[in-house]
Amino acid sequence: MSIARKNREACIGCQRCVERCPMDVFYYDPLENKSVILYPENCQSCGQCYLACPADTLMIVDTSFEYAPVPIRGLRTFKEARPEKKR
Repeated sequence: MSIARKNREACIGCQRCVERCPMDVFYYDPLENKSVILYPENCQSCGQCYLACPADTLMIVDTSFEYAPVPIRGLRTFKEARPEKKR
């Protein structure tokens, strides 16, 4: 089980999920005034973020996902991280 977002546009930017999450799954994006599920693989399904969200934008899903790396983690793409060798 993991946390997922129903509708990111409905997020009001209160940061309650960021404050309540014991596993640092969330990141607050000040430019968009929204929280981002940055590390969903760390979610322990405790439900603290879900219960704290006043806008009801989060849900706990019953499936496991293979998450692609989020660009903000390394601030670069996979190609930039591992440049091809010149021959």
